Amino acid sequence: MSPERVLQELSEQHLIDDRQRAAIRSAEADKLFSVHWELRVLLYAGILAFSMGVGLLIYKYIDQIGHSFLIAALAVVCAGCFAFAARFRAPFTKARTHSRSPFGDYALLLGCLLFLTLEGYLQYQYHFFGNRYGLVTFLPAVLFLALAYGFDHRGVLSMGLTALISWIGVTVRPLEFYFRGNFRDMTVLLSAIGLSLALMGGALLLDRRRVKRHFTLTTLAFAGNLLLVALVAGLFHFEELNLIFAAGLAVACFGFDTYARRERSFVFLLMSTIYGYIGVTYLVFHYLHPHNEAAYLYWILTGIGVTVYLSTQRNQVQ
Repeated sequence: MSPERVLQELSEQHLIDDRQRAAIRSAEADKLFSVHWELRVLLYAGILAFSMGVGLLIYKYIDQIGHSFLIAALAVVCAGCFAFAARFRAPFTKARTHSRSPFGDYALLLGCLLFLTLEGYLQYQYHFFGNRYGLVTFLPAVLFLALAYGFDHRGVLSMGLTALISWIGVTVRPLEFYFRGNFRDMTVLLSAIGLSLALMGGALLLDRRRVKRHFTLTTLAFAGNLLLVALVAGLFHFEELNLIFAAGLAVACFGFDTYARRERSFVFLLMSTIYGYIGVTYLVFHYLHPHNEAAYLYWILTGIGVTVYLSTQRNQVQ
């Protein structure tokens, strides 16, 4: 409800007179407003633009500038960002902390992005890691997760989790991961399920011990999506085991639904509903083979049902 509407209702109920209404309207019109989030968005956009610019600079002027100079420059700027972030880092605690500088978090994020650029450059130009492709993602995964907890940075945590999830696919079958579907391989599929369960177990354990509890939802969201995607992929690609994957998907969806209601998080309710709907739909069409009118009727009724369910349940979990 807008401030003007509130003032109008208060005036109609004779709770304020015209003079008070005018004074409140004037104070409301002249009050300061925060541009905190606008500035944060601009800073993050600037960091992304800078890192993209560095990549384009390397791509376009590599012959004129020289490899050694670019590597040295990237290493110096990256080290400078980490040094600046460390200089203003707050002492480590289990609870949430903030950098003592308003630019500390951005310097850390920029340092991580430049580290990825530097690592990729070294691998592409000098084959620094050889054929050990797993190290290309495992090294930043370990580094970023350590930095995320040390500096209390959820953005770096997301980067570390992404690198760790990528490492599973790259280490098992590198070329298949890049050029074909990685979830058609049972080894990759089981590795993804194992990693997701390990991440969720670790996140819940740390949450129970009150260590960076604000990281819990981020980790569970990454790991949960990985688990559900792997189970759905197993359901699609391994017909002889689809009932096992279907049972696992049902258990996972029930668990996320229960967690969503306990923590009042719509994200996990949405995850459990959408992935569960995909699994049920696959089983219906795989075993019942509805055609024409029956298929159309299924899509219409279930689509309406899912929409209504999420709309009615949203108010209960938020």
